[in-house]
Amino acid sequence: MIQLESVRKDYSRHGQTLTAFQCEAMRIEEGEYVTIVGPSGSGKTTLLSLLGGMLSPTAGRIVVDDVSLYDASVARRSALRGEKMGFVFQSFNLIPYLSAVQNVQVPLSFSALPADIQQKRAIDLLGRLGLAERLQHKPSELSVGQQQRVALARTLVNDPRIILADEPTGNLDPTSREVVLKTFDDCHQQGRTLVVVTHDPSVAERATRRLTLVDGSLVESDQLVMATSQTASAA
Repeated sequence: MIQLESVRKDYSRHGQTLTAFQCEAMRIEEGEYVTIVGPSGSGKTTLLSLLGGMLSPTAGRIVVDDVSLYDASVARRSALRGEKMGFVFQSFNLIPYLSAVQNVQVPLSFSALPADIQQKRAIDLLGRLGLAERLQHKPSELSVGQQQRVALARTLVNDPRIILADEPTGNLDPTSREVVLKTFDDCHQQGRTLVVVTHDPSVAERATRRLTLVDGSLVESDQLVMATSQTASAA
């Protein structure tokens, strides 16, 4: 469960305070598949960073599984991310001198799993993502879509219960795009919680719940449609 309570994130620029994100109350239940849409600069990435424990709010609380993220110590917050969360970003952050399978194994390097088990888990994941023939390829030898799939395998290798994704299908070829989205569908069927930021309506439609960011404020998409319809009717 993820809960936002009177959350606000402000930035100071040129002596002025700008509110990048605000939300009075929002709850994302365990196992929900949520997409967040909104124009560029609406606060989508700010929200994802807040949820992931990487950006402190100016005010309010963010609670993940009964832990108030920013009231917890840095060590506790970091441990929670490692135990429960997986991140998928447009910038893949793959290590250029490691092979695909080695990149996927990186999150397991601090675990107590034997090296052969770590490697098997990485190989199995890459195979499921259509990269069985690319295990030993370095990032520079892979297409953009293949790199995203390696990054996705790295996210899943620790079996996270919460997946936070920022524009995960941006600039992907059709095959890789469908592989990523099918993997998200499978994760949802397995009971994981997904929060996916996207500007692509077709990606948003695959979720079970859609939220919209408007001028930094988070609202249910159905509420936004209703409000827009009412405004049009009044006009």
